Amino acid sequence: MKKKTFFSSALSFCLLGAVVVPSVICASSDASDSANTSSIAIKNAGKTTTGDHVITPQRARDVFNDTFENEKNPVSRFVLDPGYGHLKIMVKNTGDSTMTFSLVHTDSNKQYIVKTVGAHKSLTWDSVNSFSQGLRSGNYEIQWRAGGDIVHVTAWGVSGTDSAKVTPQRGIGVIDVRLTGGATAATGFVIPKGHGHVKLSIKNYSDHPVKVSLTHEGSNKEYISALPIAPHDTVIWRSTDEGYSSGMRSGYYTFQWRGADYKVDGHVWGVVGSQPGDVQ
Repeated sequence: MKKKTFFSSALSFCLLGAVVVPSVICASSDASDSANTSSIAIKNAGKTTTGDHVITPQRARDVFNDTFENEKNPVSRFVLDPGYGHLKIMVKNTGDSTMTFSLVHTDSNKQYIVKTVGAHKSLTWDSVNSFSQGLRSGNYEIQWRAGGDIVHVTAWGVSGTDSAKVTPQRGIGVIDVRLTGGATAATGFVIPKGHGHVKLSIKNYSDHPVKVSLTHEGSNKEYISALPIAPHDTVIWRSTDEGYSSGMRSGYYTFQWRGADYKVDGHVWGVVGSQPGDVQ
């Protein structure tokens, strides 16, 4: 079953007080997008435009943020808007099997890439390395496969108006997961580069105390170590309060619950930001 961890950019901006970057003119990423951009300019009559381009306050847009844990053939679906044809994808294979994924423009059935990610490995793909002019606008699918095994993957993608701007927006949600099960349970999330300030809200729904930990996989550094949470209690954890004034490392993190002799039942929600004020 797919667990959605994506928070809309607009919601993130409202909740976190992120500052909107100056307006820029969106350049079209391919020839077919130019006509689409013109039609959008007509539809957006009354909005500020220059020529046939709509002026937008954003240079990058988060397009998907998915976690799959219980399916053999899951699919991520997203849209690249006209002018936002530069795409970056970050993938973490959390399973024991080698995984492959393909990126397909479903409107034309054009397959852009097929990539392989080893067990417990990460991969970052940037379209500028293979498609310097950007990808077509429209509907896309990423098909995830693990050779017939269950797919275990966390993946995130962002699109931009040019290759230099394919970075996530300030203040983004990275995890929103409830875990139940045995005496231990784990989930994970990715901290993108430049967004090392972290806020986690951790809720223990069980009738027994639990302990939680947070570990950066690339370095094995433990940022939260056996933090106790009382029954039915909620703990708010901020990286700035714990002495990480310069932020935490980017990359994949594992969040683990331990309930000793009892089953865990908890929820963790998290957001990351480029500045300490983004996670207050």
